[in-house]
Amino acid sequence: MSYMTHAIGGVKTIIVQEGKEAEFEALFFEMLSHIRKEETDNVYYDLFKSRTNPRGYTVTERYKDQEAWQKHQDSAYGKEFFPKIRAILESIVVEYFDEVEAS
Repeated sequence: MSYMTHAIGGVKTIIVQEGKEAEFEALFFEMLSHIRKEETDNVYYDLFKSRTNPRGYTVTERYKDQEAWQKHQDSAYGKEFFPKIRAILESIVVEYFDEVEAS
């Protein structure tokens, strides 16, 4: 299997520090504006807020291929926003997945 031609999916499970929810959401959506403008091979990058934990969030993301995922990782705005966001998190679990296609 060549991963270069398969989509990459990601799930981030996040707990924000108490009282930092509004700051987190503002940073996320500011970064998202760059992603939507500059990452044409990003299929989606969505934020969900937990119904049971007011500090809990999930980010789901999908990239056309490995090259698109790498562009996201190496982006100038990522270098700006990733540290700012991580600084206000209590925890984050990140996992990426390779698309499985029907045979």
